Amino acid sequence: MRIDTTRFGKLTIEEDQLLLFPQGLIGMETLRQWTLLPDPANELVAWLQSASCGDRALAVVSPRLFVPDYKVRVGQRELAPLNLRPGDETYILSTLSGHVGNLAMNLRAPIIVNLTRRNGCQVVTTDDQPLRQALPMRRSTLRMAA
Repeated sequence: MRIDTTRFGKLTIEEDQLLLFPQGLIGMETLRQWTLLPDPANELVAWLQSASCGDRALAVVSPRLFVPDYKVRVGQRELAPLNLRPGDETYILSTLSGHVGNLAMNLRAPIIVNLTRRNGCQVVTTDDQPLRQALPMRRSTLRMAA
């Protein structure tokens, strides 16, 4: 599959690199196929790039790099799209917002990816997590590709 992206130019994505989000992401419910790409300028950042809309890409990080005790609290029903089985490899990702020197991650609505089954979902936590958790100063110098 070829994707003409705003951020990364023309990409060729193999079928096994696609992630299916059956319900889309919050605010982008119609975009269901995504791929996870490394940020060329920073190993802590990745990009969730839409396979069907080249101008849609979300910067994401592992929240546990910055908040080691972070836990996602959601009901089992919210996890149903993941088809989780024992032994499945899962990632928890938080979207980034802001700009260099003032970056924040969304801990209230994490993205959960079942890498084993190549699907994912975005959930809203049942506890009071922040929508904008500032990154610690030592890590807030994250640079993302333009």
